[in-house]
Amino acid sequence: MDIGEVLKPQGIRGEIKVRPLTDDSSRFRMLKSVTVGGVPRKIESVRISDGAVYIKLFGIDDRNEAEKLRGKLISIERAAAVSLSDGEFFIADLIGSKLFARSESGAELLGTIENIESFGAADVFTVGGGKRFTFAFVKTLCAEFDEVARALYVDKARLNEVAVYED
Repeated sequence: MDIGEVLKPQGIRGEIKVRPLTDDSSRFRMLKSVTVGGVPRKIESVRISDGAVYIKLFGIDDRNEAEKLRGKLISIERAAAVSLSDGEFFIADLIGSKLFARSESGAELLGTIENIESFGAADVFTVGGGKRFTFAFVKTLCAEFDEVARALYVDKARLNEVAVYED
């Protein structure tokens, strides 16, 4: 499960600056190890400042080694993930799920969620399989996720307000 992306080296001692892909950056402090670009790594230290996470990994001791990690995704085992409250879901579970738009006349299949990008203010979903479009994920979509069916249901009227369709 992806929880961050390495943005760049920070300093000269091997620390990396990470863009968190999680709602709560403080979760990084609880981790003892992660996978970076498919390679398991132990965490030496974590600090958080101005919305970014800075991580020092064992064995990455200079800027050149840290530079090799630029652009790589940071992942954890599903078992290390935090427990979710009702109505919450992991982005990793949504990718590949079906998107349905609900209205008074029922639910209409719009396509499959292909990608989700986090931009701070809102996550942007890319949907394909029909007419390709993107939309900002906002609370007013009244989203419900059926984990078993791998289906996300959103309010059709509100989706029409935030969706941008490709030509």
